[in-house]
Amino acid sequence: MDAEPLRPTRKHDSIREHVLSELRSDPRITSSDITVEEKEGLVRLCGSVSSYWERDEAEKAAERVSGVRVVTNDLKVKLTMPRADQEIARDVAHALASHVAIPYETIKIKVENGWVTLEGTVDWPYQKLLAEAAVKGLRGVIGITNNIDHRAKY
Repeated sequence: MDAEPLRPTRKHDSIREHVLSELRSDPRITSSDITVEEKEGLVRLCGSVSSYWERDEAEKAAERVSGVRVVTNDLKVKLTMPRADQEIARDVAHALASHVAIPYETIKIKVENGWVTLEGTVDWPYQKLLAEAAVKGLRGVIGITNNIDHRAKY
């Protein structure tokens, strides 16, 4: 088995350019309003995207770049077609109830101006993560506060 070659450390301009290239080459990121600041491997994403899901994907793309140590995601979500909070809440409830591993009956949902807050208690940490993932891609969501607590059964 061959050892994986070491990646060279990149200078800050090069890291910034590589992050921009990664953002441009990812088909999940469609916004052209993203700027990148970088200093010593610390990357800050600024600008706007059209969905919370795209915001998250931009952060993941930046994290994939060699030499990036930390990503601060200051991207704002600017919806092209806002939705009523009641519609979003209904879709959140449906997404949580549809996932077999999420105990949706223990999770409370609050939606305010497109911002979703999840509260309650689940048995395992992965269920907290699944709940957030189930909501992240819903149309109209501009942000998520995940206040779900977990009580691990060991």
